Amino acid sequence: MKLPLSIALFLLFTLPFSYAEDSTASAEPERWFQVEVLIFKNPPIDTDNPELWPVFADIQQPSAFIELEVLSDVPTDSVDEIDLIEDTPADAIIDLNEPVAVERLASFMALTEAEQQLLGARNKIARDSRYEILFHQAWNQPVPGRDQVIPIRIDGGERFGRQFELQGYITLYVERYLHLSTDLHLIDYIESTDPFNLVESSDGSGPVINSLAGIPLVSADLLPNGQAGNESGQFFISVRDVQLSENRRMRSKEIHYLDNPEFGLLILITPIKIQ
Repeated sequence: MKLPLSIALFLLFTLPFSYAEDSTASAEPERWFQVEVLIFKNPPIDTDNPELWPVFADIQQPSAFIELEVLSDVPTDSVDEIDLIEDTPADAIIDLNEPVAVERLASFMALTEAEQQLLGARNKIARDSRYEILFHQAWNQPVPGRDQVIPIRIDGGERFGRQFELQGYITLYVERYLHLSTDLHLIDYIESTDPFNLVESSDGSGPVINSLAGIPLVSADLLPNGQAGNESGQFFISVRDVQLSENRRMRSKEIHYLDNPEFGLLILITPIKIQ
């Protein structure tokens, strides 16, 4: 059966272009998001806690991780209102309602307070003396697929020598939906006069290894495992490790809450429109 000439010509000139369009449809542009994480310690539990936590910290260190670039230390224990930074240039703040050139985005660099969206929640939590802020940062980042994801290092809370009270990693990736994975540890330390009880460890300031799309990755081979730390003759040993390990599907533009009896996490992921 012969096709009419008009239909044959239509198929001849449209099929190749349709095929080319479909073949490139899977090559989606890089997706950028603003990520904000607020972690806080819950009030002490008065009743018996059925949770049994290990004595020594056991943080599973990845072979490499991304470390947030923090420009300045921000106090985390103040109960006062956090003032917005007035001297932040207006053109340096990204308007999440408008498309932005990707060249203007710096990945994994801590944003200013003027760009944080969870300040209200942080102030409300900080006013209640039963809670304690452990970590609060916001940053912009591209979100890769599951096979390309690199963990982001989180350190916060009180410092004990080279160790932090809060340590661990979060990973954020796209697999049809946004997914968040956490491996965070809230560690109790006691001061010890016996340095021989300490676990030999480095200060975690090893050399930068391979990069991912220009993002420097830090080697975690010699990173302290959270079990012990020391500084200026003071020695600290972990006596309890409370872990928050979850995998959760995320919705952008919504505040998500994860917790265990000891500490909680708020996260807000906002898409950035790319020009």
